[in-house]
Amino acid sequence: MATDVSEKQAEADWRVGLSDDRLRDLLYKLKLCRYFDERIEALYRQGRLPGAIYSGRGQEGTHVGVAYTLRDDDSLFPTHRDLSAQLTKGLDLKRVMAQFWGRIDGFTRGRDGNSHVGDWFGNRTWTPVSHLPLAYPVACGAALAYKRRGEQRVAMAICGEGATSNGRWHEALNVSAVHRLPVVWVVNNNQWAYSTPNPLEFAVPTVAERAVPYGFPGIRVDGADVLDVYRVALQAVDRARAGGGPTLIESVSLRWRGHAGHDPAKYVPKEMLEEYMQHKDPVKRFEELLLSHEVTDAEAVKRIQERVEREFDEGFEFAQASPFPVPSDVTKGLWVEDGYWRSEPSHEGGTG
Repeated sequence: MATDVSEKQAEADWRVGLSDDRLRDLLYKLKLCRYFDERIEALYRQGRLPGAIYSGRGQEGTHVGVAYTLRDDDSLFPTHRDLSAQLTKGLDLKRVMAQFWGRIDGFTRGRDGNSHVGDWFGNRTWTPVSHLPLAYPVACGAALAYKRRGEQRVAMAICGEGATSNGRWHEALNVSAVHRLPVVWVVNNNQWAYSTPNPLEFAVPTVAERAVPYGFPGIRVDGADVLDVYRVALQAVDRARAGGGPTLIESVSLRWRGHAGHDPAKYVPKEMLEEYMQHKDPVKRFEELLLSHEVTDAEAVKRIQERVEREFDEGFEFAQASPFPVPSDVTKGLWVEDGYWRSEPSHEGGTG
């Protein structure tokens, strides 16, 4: 029986141009990010992980959806809750784990730990800074460099909606508009900036509409729908790469955990949290979508989960086997000219 043209179009539309293999890869990334977040929190609660944790659980749809649109040579400027975006961009899981335990094989070679992680010389992810939205001005600089050099590369920066009240956020948007920079601005609207709800953060109904006075598009999207996020982000990335200038994406969701590991987030209404956890889980929703369209099956999903758990365990063992930093290296890497950050880390003299 011939397939109706409208049916073919509907099939193509929900896929957003992604093949079966890429859809399954998207599911793998969602599951990897969710499992990593869950296990890291468990280790933290058990006292087996030093430092602090900053969860992004429940917002994987935003993180994975936007980062999946980027090329290897594009740059990502995340916050400390956007590790899922960095893993999607290609950050090495084993080195991430070594970073969390302050070991020499981490990205800062033991100088820092936890979520201050990035690989600028590798997969072009910028190390987050705690003062938000400081990644926005830096992304402006990267995008300006790409434009001046005539490179078809894109910078993407992420922040929460609370950071949109900061003057640096508005300055970055204005500069990007004036110079039509190849940049995509992502605002992960958690609906609660620490303990402050949206109506007390800004007077306009949405973050997205704040792009209009600066002269470029603003789009609001459901952060629990990874394919909707991907669709909007891909349009923005393509527009930026073609010279059309910036786009602001407001992705609305709700983080299942608080501001940091110490924050129980009791300010979020219980009913609201339960609604998101039960009915707006981006990982579960996407898995069910692929199952319903027979892109995958229960056995394949099980294999993905087993792969994710195996990779986490391997990363954990890698981190524990990695030595602590070498004290004599403390003065190295102060200047980029010495090549320290481009060379392999030295394990000599380290202690496990």
